[in-house]
Amino acid sequence: MNFSRNIIHFLQGPPLAGKYDMGALCMHEHSEKLEGLINDALDKGAEIVARGSFGHIGEDAVDQYFPPTVIVNVNHSMRLMQEEAFGPIMPIMKFSSDEEVVKLANDSKYGLGCAVFSGSQDRARDIASQIHCGVAAVNDFASTYMCQSLPFGGVKHSGFGRFGGVEGLRACCLVKAVVEDRWWPFVKTKIPKPIQYPVAENGFEFQESLVEALYGLNIWERLQALVNILKMLTEQNPAGESTKKKNE
Repeated sequence: MNFSRNIIHFLQGPPLAGKYDMGALCMHEHSEKLEGLINDALDKGAEIVARGSFGHIGEDAVDQYFPPTVIVNVNHSMRLMQEEAFGPIMPIMKFSSDEEVVKLANDSKYGLGCAVFSGSQDRARDIASQIHCGVAAVNDFASTYMCQSLPFGGVKHSGFGRFGGVEGLRACCLVKAVVEDRWWPFVKTKIPKPIQYPVAENGFEFQESLVEALYGLNIWERLQALVNILKMLTEQNPAGESTKKKNE
């Protein structure tokens, strides 16, 4: 893929002030973050091959715009490839195999959506199925978002839950679980009485050892916990005398 290394014919400016290709950024001073991402990539070996320009805008509004930028020679050590830019930046990274491109795409803490383009529909579909994201488009872009009957949402740090589609409707519902006793009144479910442990002074230690004896990671931990239980029982109630005296 070749790019002419000069300014591309892509103008930014106020939509009502003339014929422009792109308006302002939605967040004030967001251009500073985008410039920081670009500078970090350039310092680590990336190269800008094409960039847009501004139209007739006032100097006080410059920080609300960012020129569309095409940048190459990027890698995942750069912030640009690890953070969400939300700006008109197109980083291009080469890959040598389908396995590598899947690994690169998944090397991120974000996973909202992906678009896979290929001359082979089956190949694109196979790659898209391996990318960890909430929505995927094959030889298309953003069509999943435009179809409101489909659920939309991301994975990992790109959020949770879905809106749109049946899944989105369910997210707006409150689920209520109702259970009935099938054999009532012939067989009634009774709430058991509170457990009365045979020790009073070391109740917490006794419960802790009891859990360890039942669910310990290995046999030695379980045996040690069992020894502790027997020791506490013996100290608390030697031959049944201690309990009897307390009851009296």
